Order: sequence, then structure tokens, then C-alpha cells
Amino acid sequence: MDNKKFKKGLMFGILVGLAWGLDGVLMGRVGLDKIFNDFSFAASQGVQNAAFEFSPLVTAFFHEGFCFVWVALVLLFSKQLKHVFYLLFKTKKGRAAAIAALVGSPIGMSAYLLSIKYATAPYASSISVIYPGVGAILSYFILKEKLSIRAMIGICISLLGSFMLGFNPSGDVPETFFMGIMFAIVAVFGWALEGVIIGFAMKHIKGEDDVEASPQQFLCLRYLVSTLAYAIIVLPVIGGYPLAGYIVKSGMVFNYAGIAILGAITYLSWYKAVDLIGAAMGTALNSTAALWVIIFSAVLFGSKITVSLALWGVVIVFGVFIFAIDPKSFGKKKTETLDSENIM
Repeated sequence: MDNKKFKKGLMFGILVGLAWGLDGVLMGRVGLDKIFNDFSFAASQGVQNAAFEFSPLVTAFFHEGFCFVWVALVLLFSKQLKHVFYLLFKTKKGRAAAIAALVGSPIGMSAYLLSIKYATAPYASSISVIYPGVGAILSYFILKEKLSIRAMIGICISLLGSFMLGFNPSGDVPETFFMGIMFAIVAVFGWALEGVIIGFAMKHIKGEDDVEASPQQFLCLRYLVSTLAYAIIVLPVIGGYPLAGYIVKSGMVFNYAGIAILGAITYLSWYKAVDLIGAAMGTALNSTAALWVIIFSAVLFGSKITVSLALWGVVIVFGVFIFAIDPKSFGKKKTETLDSENIM
């Protein structure tokens, strides 16, 4: 692999972890607003009990909606936006991606934000980053994909770290901590299933090999479907529009618009990193978000870093690296580079 290309990919991979980590911390911070934590005040604003209890679903609507806006603008300027709608309405792969989006966002993203609310961002993020490993396990049983011994060891290490972190907390944790951990587990399975559904579709959908689409177009499609699902189904079910109205009137909506830029950067950088250094390294660097959440929480808002949180957070990320990265691949790439240099 070209050294310059590798360094560039590494920078994008690091940016993924940084952006997603800061995204989670800031979403958790905005979630401390009175409207989300004082029911008497929320009720005075016309917010129903269900919307109050599941307020992260309303904030997820704004987060996903603004992510769609930012990614759509990028595609609009590059003249690719029209193709997003072609994928959705004219191709089976696009419709499969839409189904996957319903699992990954209204389920996965909602559960992740509920986990932040009830267990705090450092714990929610540290546990959620194991989803690639869980996705690999599900793919093993559903798609019959093989798992190497190295991958299984890495997954086991990550699961051990998650178990110790989730069920052996230290320091001051909220009374709702274990409920938050349950939501984090739901988020893990939601995001893991999203990948399995896409993998299944790409494996079994025939006759669309000539359909050209960039990862950014599929990402825009994902955010579009997610936003519509929240607007048409989720918010009406929980009575979330009065709360959404308050968020707009109070100006809090601008906070979500800004945070969503980080969400868009996360995925756009992820695809760029994968393109430059491969999915394995990209996945591993993505998992560092768990550590960045801990760091940002402490540096920006003075959250306490306990020994347990730091230790098991590192163990989880270490396990993801073992699972995602095959050391032999570096040897092959180094040999290929040397061979190409010798030829020149």
C-alpha cells in the first residue's frame, strides 16, 4: 500500500472515532436540558408522558434529519443526489438498503440515544462499538460466513470487556444505569442486523451488477428513510410532535443541526477511510470512538474517568482491533510494495 495513501486513510479513520465520540458526548449534554428531565415542566409545554420517557427518539429524528440534509447537500453539489432516488425506487439493492436503514436507525440509533440518556455517553459508546463483532457472529449463522480463530478471540475479548463494563460499573452511575445498558445492547443488535441485511441483499440480489452507486449515495438513502420513519411512524406513536415543536421554538434545534454535522462527517470519513485503507482498519479505528467519548466527557464537562471505565474501554477497543485486523495482511502489503519498488 502506498505510504501517502495509508497516512491519509489513517487520518480519516482517526477522524471517524473523534467525530462519533464527540457526537455522542454532545447529544448527551443537550439531553440534560430541563425539557427532557423535568416532567412537570415538559407537561406545561404540552409534552405527553410517552414523549418525555422516550425523548431520545425525538432527538434522533432531528439528528438523522439534519444528517440527511448535510449529506444531501454534499451530493447535490457533486450532482449525485438524483441517483439516490433512483436507487430507492428503481433498484432492489436500494430497497434492501432502505429496509436495513429501518433496523439500523429507528431501532439502533434510538436505542443508542436512550442508552446515553439512561447510562451516560461513555458507557453507551463503549458497549455499542462491539456491533461489528456481533454482526460477524450473526453473519456466521445467517449468511454462513466463516470466522477465523483470530476474529473469534477478538470478539470474545470485546464481549468480555462489554460484560465487565456493563454489569460491574464503578463510580457514580445513574439509577437507570442497567436500563441504559439494555438499550446499548439493543443498539448493538440493531446496527449488527443492519449490516447482515445489507450483506444478505448484496449476496442474493441478482441482475443488478450494472447498478452503479457510491457509498455516499447509499448513506444519503439511509438517512432519508430513517428521517421519514421517525416523522411518519415513531413521533406520532409516542406523541412526540409537541416536544419537537418546543425544540424548534426554543432554538435547541440549532444544537442538533450542528451536532449532525459530526454525524455526517463520521460516515463520510468512514467511507473514505475504508476506500483508502480497507474495511478492517476502518472498523478498528471507528471503535476508538469509545475512548474519545471518555476523554471528551472528562475534558469538556469534567466527567470522572474511573479505573474500570478506562480499563474495560481499552479492552473493548483492543478486542475490536484483534477481530478486525489480520497481521498477515500487513506483511503481504509490505511485500507487494517492495516488489513494486524493485520492478521500478
